[in-house]
Amino acid sequence: MMPKLSRSDAGLAALGAVGLAVVFLLYESAFPLALVDLEVTREEAITNATSFLEQQGADLDGFRRAAIFSGDSEALIFLQRTLGNEEAGRWARQEVPVWQWDIRWFKPGQTEEWLASVGVDGQVVAFRHVVEEAAEGANLEENAARGLAEQFLSLRGWDLATLDRVSASADRKDNRTDHVFAWQVRDREIVWRPEDPEAGTGSARVLVRVLGDRVGGYGRFLRIPQEFSREFEHTQSTGAFLAVGSIVLTVLLALVAMGVAIVRYRDGKVNWRVAITYGAIVGLMFSLYTLTAWPEVQFRYQTQIGWGVFLGLMVLGLVLATVFYTVFVLFPTAAGESLARELFPESLRGFAAVARGKLFTPEFGASAMRGYGVAAALMGFFTGFYWFAQRYMGAWLPAEGPYSQIFNNVLPFLTPLTISLVAAISEETIYRLFGISLFKKLTRSTFLALLIPAAIWAFGHSNYPVFPVYIRGIELTIAGMLLGLVFLHYGLVTCIVAHYVIDAVALGMPLVGSGNTSYMISGLVVIGLALLPGLIGLVAGRRPGSPEPIAAAG
Repeated sequence: MMPKLSRSDAGLAALGAVGLAVVFLLYESAFPLALVDLEVTREEAITNATSFLEQQGADLDGFRRAAIFSGDSEALIFLQRTLGNEEAGRWARQEVPVWQWDIRWFKPGQTEEWLASVGVDGQVVAFRHVVEEAAEGANLEENAARGLAEQFLSLRGWDLATLDRVSASADRKDNRTDHVFAWQVRDREIVWRPEDPEAGTGSARVLVRVLGDRVGGYGRFLRIPQEFSREFEHTQSTGAFLAVGSIVLTVLLALVAMGVAIVRYRDGKVNWRVAITYGAIVGLMFSLYTLTAWPEVQFRYQTQIGWGVFLGLMVLGLVLATVFYTVFVLFPTAAGESLARELFPESLRGFAAVARGKLFTPEFGASAMRGYGVAAALMGFFTGFYWFAQRYMGAWLPAEGPYSQIFNNVLPFLTPLTISLVAAISEETIYRLFGISLFKKLTRSTFLALLIPAAIWAFGHSNYPVFPVYIRGIELTIAGMLLGLVFLHYGLVTCIVAHYVIDAVALGMPLVGSGNTSYMISGLVVIGLALLPGLIGLVAGRRPGSPEPIAAAG
């Protein structure tokens, strides 16, 4: 039966309840959502794009096709910083495409391609016909080419009286002349800083390409002021620098783990079976995710590479990446489990049993239930932190759109599922299991053992669009130390369950909020899977059993 509830467990349950209350009361204030729905699926976008290109005279027979979902984070952030969330959502839907389906038709070994972009409402917002430099065509004068471009815009429903031409250029090829024209949409300007006229103005624009005597490109876009772009690039660069620093330290930590595992293996103190199991789980889940992300892999294909060579390189890359992820988890798990067996033996309760597939045990049931309490408490902390930071620390984060790389997976629910499980196992083993054990042994200080790996883990997330850039590092350093306390008090299995639940819920929400029925169902599947450890825990709690002993080396 389930272990008796202790005072500590009751306190954790109370913290979880408080956390859920904070999420319920403050979530929208802390994490605003972009007010735009995704009305079309990948298949519907492909159908709309195909119909449009065929109207432009495209013969798509014999072309391979790939489609991905993409977004312009810089444009979204500019709109939200200047207009606010509600008006930014209207602009993203009606004025300029911020999110879109990009569909590409190509042939290996051939330059010619067709590309089209479909907005969230199903309308084609851009297309491009890529042709050989030496392809034949007409040599029109600028006025004649502009007449073709304006005729195309009229057919697309544009009122030419609302467009102000801002640029025109010609590119003389050997066998034709190409023209590019750009217009600014009248009364669709956004001042970056009203108090500083020199900061620049953003504007909605339209572009048309004429290849010879045919329209070969069209697009709507947001021209962003250079001053904003420079500030945005500086912030992104700073975040990338912090993230790279974290990655370097993590790699060093993994190398140290390899050395520790080898040394302690010689002394017979390493349980390789447990480490291999967890490493294999992460490697296989990564492989599954990569295989189902085939649409994006195919979209990035360079046609100058032979198709067979491309497939061979993809398979080789998949194998090497799978081995890397497996090894990356294997050695920190082996070294960390060996050290923790001496320093924190109670923190390993159930860890080896889970590796052997023994989930339906009272011990795992208790760990799973505690994991939910930790997850709820931490989600409340995240919500409260950003609510406070935005009001009193000058923090700002963009409203999240209901879209992400999730949609570039053949089975959308697999993205949050695999990312959540891989992150939960890999990050908890290297930063909590090995990191805390290593720094406790080196420094003999529990505080430093909690702080150092938490900070390394936290600042690896600094490339997220949160301003100022160090805010995410502060947030997750605190969260990492709290997870460290959970590791010491409740054990590693509880940390893994909590981490998995938090990520699964956070990554599944974009699907639930997409506004599209099929994606909403996928999101509910993901969040439902986050309940799986709890269901196992409930079943396990009804079964008799004895506590799992701490695994010996072997």
